[in-house]
Amino acid sequence: MQKKLFILMLTLCVLLLSTSTVQAAKPVQTDSNGNEIAWENINLNCATIQDGTITDKAGNPLVIGYDQYGYNYQAHIFNGFVGNYSRPAVPVTSGDKLVMKWSDAWLANVDCNGDHWLDRGLVNGVVTGVSKGWETNHFTGYYDSDNDGTLDAHYTDFVKIVYTGTGSPLWGSYTLIEEVYNDPVSGFNGLLTKIGIPGFGLNDQWTIIP
Repeated sequence: MQKKLFILMLTLCVLLLSTSTVQAAKPVQTDSNGNEIAWENINLNCATIQDGTITDKAGNPLVIGYDQYGYNYQAHIFNGFVGNYSRPAVPVTSGDKLVMKWSDAWLANVDCNGDHWLDRGLVNGVVTGVSKGWETNHFTGYYDSDNDGTLDAHYTDFVKIVYTGTGSPLWGSYTLIEEVYNDPVSGFNGLLTKIGIPGFGLNDQWTIIP
């Protein structure tokens, strides 16, 4: 079976953590292509991406819409090559593909503590400083199944990860509640893991496992 690519995706790029009261800016207008172009102004004391003051860890300003790596932080999505999830100095231009989506509780799209990074752990209007809520990873790619130098085998791997508190099985604070892996060459297609109820569980936060 193709090796697993599990990575805690959003420890990567933007984050120093704090506690403050905040609501995530929600889209209120889209263009004809469905792209977000306006957001409600409910965080009068918080910086937004469109202000131009929020940066990644290298000091590069975050932008509205997709950036060169494949991140759209305003819309809570990454769609690009796996090698670009960590925002390398030189973006890769090939490789396996990855689509990530996450909740406000995982990584918000505002900066309320003035550190110029996005806030983490947005739950009920409070930033706790720890990624909570949920994240999904959807990998697609090819690998060399018979070591002949040809990428002959296609696979997809979809996982749901949720915050479940200290002592949880994944990275000490998280649980992988669902995985669907498809790899026809290896002969495996279907569900690997399923925990709990459909969706993302308790109020989309998953602070406990039912």
